[in-house]
Parts: sequence; C-alpha cells; structure tokens
Amino acid sequence: MTLWTNAAQYAIDALAILLIVRLLSLKVRREGVYLVFALFLAFQIFTSLEFFAVKWLQLNVDYRLLWLVSTLVMWVFSLALVYSLSKVVLAELPGIQRLSRKLLNIVFVVAIGLAASTVSGEYTATGGAKLLDRIDRVLVAAYTIDRAIAMSASLVLVVILAFILWFPVKMPRNLAIFSVGFVIYFTAKTAFSLFRTYSAPGAYSHTIGQWVSVAINLVLVACFIYWVVFIDPKGQTAQVRIGHSWHVADQNRLIDQLEALNSALLRSSRDFENADRK
Repeated sequence: MTLWTNAAQYAIDALAILLIVRLLSLKVRREGVYLVFALFLAFQIFTSLEFFAVKWLQLNVDYRLLWLVSTLVMWVFSLALVYSLSKVVLAELPGIQRLSRKLLNIVFVVAIGLAASTVSGEYTATGGAKLLDRIDRVLVAAYTIDRAIAMSASLVLVVILAFILWFPVKMPRNLAIFSVGFVIYFTAKTAFSLFRTYSAPGAYSHTIGQWVSVAINLVLVACFIYWVVFIDPKGQTAQVRIGHSWHVADQNRLIDQLEALNSALLRSSRDFENADRK
C-alpha cells in the first residue's frame, strides 16, 4: 500500500511541475483560471514536500493534522478553481456572462447546500462518531466534507457544461479540455468517497480509506497526463464547440438567439447603469 501511495504522489508532483511549465508557456493574461490552477498545483507540490520533509527529518508532527490543514486550503482552491473556470466559459458572450455571474452564485449556494445536506448521514454511516481518538473523529468528518466539496464542484461544472453541451457556444480548446478533466476528477472523487463510506457502513476502515485515496490520486494522475498532452498555446486561440450536434440551420438559429439575448442583456445593463447615474 505504501508503495502505491508513494508512486501515485511522486507521479502527481512530477506532472504538476510539467503542468506549471505548460501553463507558463501559454502566456495568458485574461483568464484568471490559469493563475488559480497554477497556485493549486504549486500548493499540491508544497504539501507533498511538507509531508516528505517531516518524514525525512523525523519530526514529531502528527501527519493527520498536516493533512487537515492542507485539505482545508485545497477546499478553497478547488471551489475558486471551479468558480473561475465557470466564469470564463462564457467569456465570448459578455452579456450572458454578466447574468451568469448572478446565476453562478445561486448555483454555487444550491450545490453546496445539497452537498452539505448529505454530510450528516454519511458521517453517521462511517461510524466516525464511535471512534475513540478525537483526531480520528475529526479526520473522518473531514473526509466527509472533502467528498461534499468535490460533489459541489462537480454539480456546478455539470450545470455550466449542460448549457455548453446543449447550445452551440464556442470556447477556446484549452478551456474545453480543462472543463472535461475537472468534471472527470471531481465526479470520480465523489464516487470513490461514497464507496469508501458505504462499502463498510458503521465501521470506518483505514484499509479501504487508503485504497480509495490511491484510486483518487490515480484519477488525478490520469487527468494531469490528459492536460499535459492536450493543452498547448494553440489551444488558446483555437475555438471548439463541444455541444449538441445540430443541423446547420438549427445551429445558426440558436447562435442568433444567443447573440440576440447577449445584446439585449448588454443594453439592459447599460440602461440600468445610466439610470443609476441620473
């Protein structure tokens, strides 16, 4: 188990470095999602170095506490990453994007609320409350919240991508690749975490927990490889449609409707701003 855990972590760290180099090669200025992603990767590497430093220096530090602190930061990065990615997906339609910011806030609150509503039942199913060690109880609760965060991120991305999949909206190829990878990662993380909980209900199993952690890390490795291979500078300008394969006439009609909606929203926004000035 230790061999698999270490191998997966080494692979994640090496691929994270490659991804940071790849992101720097894009030379992007507009999309904040790349900066957030680079920080996400950098913190991933920092966390690994922190754990290995404690091990090599044989410091008297509880690994569980280190994991709890680093996981809390990763929650913030994960939600910030999904939020910033969702904002830039509709960047070519600024009027809709202004409306989507309000809708995105609502989607985030609803998604987090739905995910949070499952935490109590899942924690009870793990039997975490029966553990004698207080840190172990907190750790199991953190595992449950971590699953809820992944579920929230997955729900938000699914809602945003549902729009993209249905309507013929263009986006940079790199953003499409990012979106697909994150949907796969957060969905897989949610599924594996639920398996960890309900595979042995009432008695949390450290062995199953370790295997699930390895499985989640392997999915992350696969996503990192996918991004390293397919994200490139040309993908910043190359436009793609990943949505519904409409007939040409229907596609043009939907595009016209989106552009009309976009123009109407922009006019409404300008009228509203002018009225405020008066």
